This record gives sequence, C-alpha cells and structure tokens, in this order.
Amino acid sequence: MSLKPPKKSDLGKSWMKNRRDKARMIQPEYHLIASEGTETEPQYFGAIQRIINSKYRDRIQLKVEGIGDNTVNLLMKARQYVQNNGIVFKHVWIVYDTDDFPAENIDMVAQLCEEYNAQGETIYHAVWSNQCVELWYLLHFMYMDTDIDRSRYWPKLSDWLKNGVTSRELREEPPGYV
Repeated sequence: MSLKPPKKSDLGKSWMKNRRDKARMIQPEYHLIASEGTETEPQYFGAIQRIINSKYRDRIQLKVEGIGDNTVNLLMKARQYVQNNGIVFKHVWIVYDTDDFPAENIDMVAQLCEEYNAQGETIYHAVWSNQCVELWYLLHFMYMDTDIDRSRYWPKLSDWLKNGVTSRELREEPPGYV
C-alpha cells in the first residue's frame, strides 16, 4: 500500500470508508430433556437445569419437560414437541426408565434416534435409567456399585428418611453435588 494520501475524488467512495465491524450476539445452544415422568424426573433434572442455565447462559440453555409417556411414544411426543415449539433444539435427550418394557422397545428408541439424527439438525439421544428413579435418590445418600432389585430401594430409602432426611432435602441438591 502506498504512503501517498488518497485523491480527493476517491475520498467519498465506499471502498475508502473504514470498515465497521458489528458485534454479533452468539445464540446459545438449546437442549431439551424429555422425561418419562411428569413430576419426579423434572424435579430431579431441575437442579441441573438451574445450574447450567445460570452459569452458561450465553452458551447453552436447558429445558426440562415431563412428557408422561414411555419408550417409543416418549420419543414421538418429544419429536412433536420440538417441531411445534418455536425454539430450535440442538440436542434432545429422551430419558426413560427401563422398568418392565420389552428390550425391543428400548432398543427401538435408540435406532429411531439414529434415524432422526440423519434427517435433520436436531440430534436425539436415548438415555435410559435403571428400573426406577428411586435408585437415583438412594445413590444420593449411599454409594453402591452393585445391582439391587427395585423391591429393595424403598426399605433403604425409608431407613434414610427415618434418620432425619426430610422430603425438602430430597428436592435440593445432594451433599457434595457440584
């Protein structure tokens, strides 16, 4: 570039004007957790939602919906929710208990998620839990690395509740939860 001053005739031309860079707002990435339960699971994921939405507000926004159905029907209703909602969700997490559903239904959700992922911009994830969400609460209070039958969850939880753990403490973050 020359050190000569520009000609008077060139001063008014658009290519001589300084560039004005505009700051762009980066939109956060939206995630949806669609759960089988309508009460317990949304409360459980609510703590995670509050933390993520407050700490990472500019990068990610999490929404939790208790859809109230299971396996394949849950996926279909979540997909319908995403299509009818004005928000473009980047990731949708389909969370359900395995309970006593046939293994084919559980595997079918994972297969359908892969098919839907190839079709659009929303990525679906199948996330299944142990037989019931009570185990999650039990794991808040005691470490276990063995598989136990669901009939043994309630007696163990009852022991903790009898020892002074209130229902309010169950709704809050567990001790040591970050």
